[in-house]
Amino acid sequence: MKLEDRMRLSIRRRAGHVVLRAELASLGSASQVSHVLKALQHGGELLRLGAGVYAKAHRDEKTGAVEPEVDFETLAREAALKLKMLSPTVGDALPPGQGDRLVFDTGRRRVSRKLGLDGRSVGYVNDRSRFSPRSRSSHSEARMAIPTTGVAQFVRALARKHKVSYTRTAMDQWAETVTRLAGDEVRSGSVQDLLVALKRAGKLSVDDMAALLVNYLRERKQDVRSV
Repeated sequence: MKLEDRMRLSIRRRAGHVVLRAELASLGSASQVSHVLKALQHGGELLRLGAGVYAKAHRDEKTGAVEPEVDFETLAREAALKLKMLSPTVGDALPPGQGDRLVFDTGRRRVSRKLGLDGRSVGYVNDRSRFSPRSRSSHSEARMAIPTTGVAQFVRALARKHKVSYTRTAMDQWAETVTRLAGDEVRSGSVQDLLVALKRAGKLSVDDMAALLVNYLRERKQDVRSV
């Protein structure tokens, strides 16, 4: 059996939607594996997410466009878990569909690996994150101190200060529908909604929003455990 056929069969037999080059390395030499991976990308069977990271894909019969089997959020989380950048119990992400970057909480890990697809990318925050740079607009020259306790009260006070409230959009509904179809249950709350509204209003950068969301979710988990 040709190497391309063996690699294709190996990819199809693997569970999940993400394939690592390391999982295929034993099938041939480094140059041979690289050549076949490029051929599979050209044929629309794989999409590259990052160095040595690929998503299973297919070519649309009508448009000819190569599309991943699942949405970017699902691919990013699966890739991060496979690369051991996250644990199954850590890794809260920003609400889907907000901006072009998905941000994961990596706990104690410091991660800089690049993952992306079609203009979307993955960012990371960890336990050492205390201050996050604001956006480069004229009203955000200073850095925001990110609280680790009383986060919900902080977010509500910030929204009142800037007279910001959350209004559900068609894009929000679309993002939730896509996420549910991917098998994830969307459970947003008032604090998460206010964070989205503050980001849309330009009062928070993506990094500030990510850090506040992570701290809020951690605080909420601690409250549940203490009951």
